[in-house]
Amino acid sequence: MYAFPTICGLDHQQDTLRDAHPNYRRLLDLACKAHHEGRNPNDLTERDIHLARMYSYAFRRQAIGVFHATRFLLESLPDPSSACQPHRLRARELLSDLANQSVDLVPEDFRALLGTFYRYEINILRTQEALLSDADCGGGEDVRAAADRFKELVNQVRGCCGIEVTRDNEAPDQASFIVPNLGITIVPLIYGDHHSWNLAWLDPTRSDVPFHQHAHGVEIHLGYGPMKGHMVLDGKRGLTDEGYALPIPPNTRHGYVNASDMPHNLPFIFGSARRSGWGIFFDVDPLPIELEELEPVDPYGSGMNRAVPIEREIQAMTRLPIPTRRCILPASLTDRDQTGGIELHLTRAPEGRPVRVCPERFLACSVVHGSGVLRMLGEEIHIHHHDHIAIPAGVEAEFEQTGPTAFVVMDADLRPTGARRIGAQR
Repeated sequence: MYAFPTICGLDHQQDTLRDAHPNYRRLLDLACKAHHEGRNPNDLTERDIHLARMYSYAFRRQAIGVFHATRFLLESLPDPSSACQPHRLRARELLSDLANQSVDLVPEDFRALLGTFYRYEINILRTQEALLSDADCGGGEDVRAAADRFKELVNQVRGCCGIEVTRDNEAPDQASFIVPNLGITIVPLIYGDHHSWNLAWLDPTRSDVPFHQHAHGVEIHLGYGPMKGHMVLDGKRGLTDEGYALPIPPNTRHGYVNASDMPHNLPFIFGSARRSGWGIFFDVDPLPIELEELEPVDPYGSGMNRAVPIEREIQAMTRLPIPTRRCILPASLTDRDQTGGIELHLTRAPEGRPVRVCPERFLACSVVHGSGVLRMLGEEIHIHHHDHIAIPAGVEAEFEQTGPTAFVVMDADLRPTGARRIGAQR
């Protein structure tokens, strides 16, 4: 094994690898060896490259997760002493660099390992060192707690087999983002190159989504029961008391107004072929309007851009005895002015009859009913309702039910204007 501290000048090898998955340790060793040999990629296999891509996508969502949240926390603390100041500044600069790395696409060749994956690990190590140095020189317990939480969150990525599983029923501490001008707490779940799956963690006393629009992005809002509220799109409102999937084109006012005392958190998918997957948080214009000024319409008609009653769609899939993957919201409903469109699919994978997918573009997936297994790159993991996973382009994955309850997976594809639909193999 090549000595990691020798290459990057940091003495954190054992601490880094103690809880890391063998896949992660292997990739780190390969990256160090390749850089030691003049960035020679000859020892890398296709599986190594795909795993490096998957770990890189897992770190990518931390652009608005722990990378942003830790920097924001440091900036909120009192100014450090002169002795601590260089370490504090260094940590903030590194956290900015880590967040900014999400602007770069994750490559599909050896650069995913020798570039993207390696850069994430090196800068994460340097950030840990800067945070601990800040705490050790007198930065205080707040800095030490932030350093410990930072390490805990990045170790969740290091400790997975490459298939990171995230959940949409919690808002983890020091891992979320408050959208400017809206005040909504966003939990990042899955981050591809041009689209992302997130959770809007709403104020339980009101559970509204303030009205706003995006100039260059498309969106799908997902509401799940029990609930009662108004979907808002353009100048219209549709009252519903069941789960919904609302397709939202760019430059279109949208939001949600709760009409009950039931808390309502809102998963949503954002994408843009003209932006990156995190663009929702800066491409946002508040557009307040009184609810009474909006025209009431059928919640699942043309006035709501053909929104679908998502829980009815999921229940219909659970009754199918055969492997099925079908589109429930086509990309054409949101694609405008070369933004691309989000296409939403449901997959039913019965026990003993798996469904295979090998997408041409990144897929963000959510388990919406039951439980099953995901097989990918020689790994097999169990996934359950509320779990989210990513499938990079060109990587074959297989879903199959394992328990008594019907297993249904929803996935979202950001389809560029004119691109063909992704299919599935049984």
